[in-house]
Amino acid sequence: MQHDLSDLAQRLGRWMAEQCTDGLPGHFGDELAGSFPDDDLRSLGVALAELASEGLVQLSHVIGPHLPRVMTTVELFVACDVAITSHDPIEDSVELARMLIADPELGGRASDLEQATGWERRRFNPAFALLIPSIGDGRVRKVIQNDYPCIGVLIADEDVVQLNRYVRRYAR
Repeated sequence: MQHDLSDLAQRLGRWMAEQCTDGLPGHFGDELAGSFPDDDLRSLGVALAELASEGLVQLSHVIGPHLPRVMTTVELFVACDVAITSHDPIEDSVELARMLIADPELGGRASDLEQATGWERRRFNPAFALLIPSIGDGRVRKVIQNDYPCIGVLIADEDVVQLNRYVRRYAR
């Protein structure tokens, strides 16, 4: 987690990442107050704004509730997962990119790619989500479902180029 965040923002971020047991963005609201009873609503609101300023969550302010609606982002998993799961989503995404470069057919169904890794879904989804921007938009299978960031990707030669660049940029 970023060191310039307040202690409350760090605790909130970690707690929300831990609640997202499938590694997909989670949705939170006023229930956060019940999970952090020692912190007042104003402090929670400011901590959420800190997380939003770092791109770790997205906030939607609505009339009525005390806290804004919160949706976590993949960046929250990148910031927290080493501490939570002992896995780095960026390192995992590099491994997935290498797998897709070697066998583009694996990407057609996210479930096949997940199975090929042998990883739990909580580990797989953030890494897979990080790769989606490297795939041409028309080749990302965007079907509304609750299991994966997308249902699969169809890898073309242009995508292989982008995945190779991704690997060079993020491989450690």
